Amino acid sequence: MDRERRNFVKGAGAAVATAMAAGAAPAAAQPKPVYEIYAAKYAGPFTSKLAFLLFNQGWDQDIDRYYYIWVVKGPTETILVDTGVGLTVAADRKLKGYVNPIDVAARIGVKPTDVTKVVITHMHWDHVGGMEMMPKAYPKATFYVQKREYDFWTKHPVAKRKIFAGTADPLAYKIMQDMEGTPRLQLVNGDMTIGPGLDIMLGPGHTIGTQSLAVPTAKGTAVVASDCGHLARNFKEDTPSILITDLIGWMETYDKVRAKASSVDLCFPGHDAGMLLNYPKVAEDVTRLA
Repeated sequence: MDRERRNFVKGAGAAVATAMAAGAAPAAAQPKPVYEIYAAKYAGPFTSKLAFLLFNQGWDQDIDRYYYIWVVKGPTETILVDTGVGLTVAADRKLKGYVNPIDVAARIGVKPTDVTKVVITHMHWDHVGGMEMMPKAYPKATFYVQKREYDFWTKHPVAKRKIFAGTADPLAYKIMQDMEGTPRLQLVNGDMTIGPGLDIMLGPGHTIGTQSLAVPTAKGTAVVASDCGHLARNFKEDTPSILITDLIGWMETYDKVRAKASSVDLCFPGHDAGMLLNYPKVAEDVTRLA
């Protein structure tokens, strides 16, 4: 009788253990949030030669380009890619068609407290100049930039040489230096995940530390590539602009961006007029890309 009782207890314990083990199976992976991506034009158009943006092709052809920031809206947060240009530099450069980027984002309902992250793709004046007002305008936002990019523009003596003056923004750099060492300025080393499906990707070529942002959308994975490609044709024709820091690195960046995106049509470039003209308009100077 005792033996039967012991066998029964042992069998019951094994059954419980098996059931518990089955119940402890890993939960199914949670689906990634789906984001919407908007291109918000804050200045332009500006006319230049095609060859300027498509390596030495079309010196006899004019092309219009625009200046943008990108708004990435998700279920629980809003992310900006790039800051645009600040009021001081816009006035100094007499930017055609300039509107404060903060005001353009507000046209699609972006409130100051909505923005949680700002990804600065690189530190040329037309992408970083909005640091003049954005840290105050978006008090909850954390700003992300590649450390190698930040260190070059703020600390490297070569960055002070005349050839770089036309693309620099010392005012924005001073504001970022004041933020250095605080949680609001994140200096990124390479690739980094900043949220479910939101991947910062290092992509040198145009500058030493250009980066892009991969975003899950209803159309698939998109990459807000900014000046990893100035035009959509850069990605499709495997050809950069003439504004090159590292040509080998840039070609490798094209491979990386195209591999990450679900299609080349979801690689969104930095200055292509098509983003304003060929996508659904949702507000003045704002289109929905994905």
